[in-house]
Amino acid sequence: MKPNEKKKTIAYLSAKRFKLCILAGAESVFKNRDHLNKINVFPVPDGDTGSNLSMSLMSVVREIEALQDPSLETIVKATAWGALMGARGNSGIIFAQILSGIAEGIEGKERLSAKDVALSFSYAVKKAYKAILYPTEGTILTVVREIAEAAIEAAENTSDLYFLLHAMVTAARTSVERTPEMLPKLKEAGVIDAGGLGFLYFLEGMLRLVDGIAMDDTTVDNEKMLVDMQKETSTSQPSNRYCTEFILKGSQISEDHLKKDLSQKGDSIVVIGDSRLARVHIHTGQPQKVLEYAFSLGQVSSIKVDDMLTQHTSRFVNHKGAKTSSVVAIVPGDGFKEIFYNAGAELVVDGGATENPSTMDIVSAIEAVESSNVVILPNHKNIYPAALKAAEIATKQVTVLKTSTPSEGISALLAYMDDAPFEENVSRMDMASRQVKSGEILVASRDVTLGGVDVKTNDFIGVYRGEIQCSSASLCETLQLLVKCMYEPSDEIITLYFGEIIRKNDAEAMQSILQQSFPDKSVELYFGGQAHAQYIVSVE
Repeated sequence: MKPNEKKKTIAYLSAKRFKLCILAGAESVFKNRDHLNKINVFPVPDGDTGSNLSMSLMSVVREIEALQDPSLETIVKATAWGALMGARGNSGIIFAQILSGIAEGIEGKERLSAKDVALSFSYAVKKAYKAILYPTEGTILTVVREIAEAAIEAAENTSDLYFLLHAMVTAARTSVERTPEMLPKLKEAGVIDAGGLGFLYFLEGMLRLVDGIAMDDTTVDNEKMLVDMQKETSTSQPSNRYCTEFILKGSQISEDHLKKDLSQKGDSIVVIGDSRLARVHIHTGQPQKVLEYAFSLGQVSSIKVDDMLTQHTSRFVNHKGAKTSSVVAIVPGDGFKEIFYNAGAELVVDGGATENPSTMDIVSAIEAVESSNVVILPNHKNIYPAALKAAEIATKQVTVLKTSTPSEGISALLAYMDDAPFEENVSRMDMASRQVKSGEILVASRDVTLGGVDVKTNDFIGVYRGEIQCSSASLCETLQLLVKCMYEPSDEIITLYFGEIIRKNDAEAMQSILQQSFPDKSVELYFGGQAHAQYIVSVE
């Protein structure tokens, strides 16, 4: 259908139409991934929103493409499940909560009317706001809320899903354009909210589908994205080491009975679906027995068995008895991996500003460690939401500390004691993480003025407490200015963690310069190996 032709009324949304809409929306986000990555509040290429949303939606695509002859309810649940398991970073978690809320709002429906869609978005708003500890207006949250309000109003006046979608897209565009007025940091940086724009792209993809407008001829490198998603994380599982997934099709599938029977064969059990079709996930030591049981109940398809034993944890086993607690840390480089392992982390997962692990990555790590009490050190603000969601899903008692940098995580880990009670460890580690001040040196990807600091493309910028404190064409000068900004007379130790592109002799020269500037303080140097920052700095 050409764009200018009169559109036919769309009276309902079936399972097939719903799937096509999700795929079209996901494709639109994939196409605009690079642009979303560029419009960050801080002018650094951290591969954040665009990559996170794309990876999350790729997980959705994989889930719904794996279904065979699905009902609307099953495909909606698979969409929500895929988003949750693939959720990466703050934007991915919120997006997953939105899709989860939509799934709750239309549960039990065989087809969707305009009012059904509008109501489902009301559920989505509640779910999304609940997912964030401190909801901020001027973000994707605002955009989704205003979309839901427009949908409710439109559904009162029309039963045509085409006009409803138009109203939602219009509301999304208006809301995204207004985000800088609601969030001063966006206005100062001269950008709109990337998460909100990502959701607008998602809806625009659906509208393009309905209008019959094809995306441009550029192709999405789905294979590369899948490889990125399937990068091995540092997980291990002494007994239930096989992550087993499959789809079970039968005539009378009882979710409760299925969970009960599977609980005798493994853990980390998740079952979604209905009496006809169920999606199953389990960690087990005997995948063949799990599958034999499944075949006894009905038709089994889309079988996937992954060995999660990628790291050995035997050196952490307490032979005198079970450990009282275990620590899982998410870190951004090989140097930090070694530091965290040596400091007592039982399991380390790759992740940071440029590589956010999915919820499922963190759940697998939680279930892999020895103790039933687990402390998570996310070490980045964008990983914290995914860690919280993983803690909810996991079968163990999990506490997620608010460590926003590797420096804070190291400080917390040094306070950890193998033989201390879990609650005591949590308290000690939380208190220790708050005693260290962390900053970082990054390279600017564009010109901008923020907080009164003029930044030029390719300049070095010093970031502390979430704000740009200084900027210079000289790395040495920027580092000195940042440390002076962070330093207080009572501080005793300055620690530098140099990134993967910094040569060791250059880092040692920088250490020497700082030692001359602060002769009565100890200046320590370690290889961090992080990709996103030239240096991560801690002062304590």
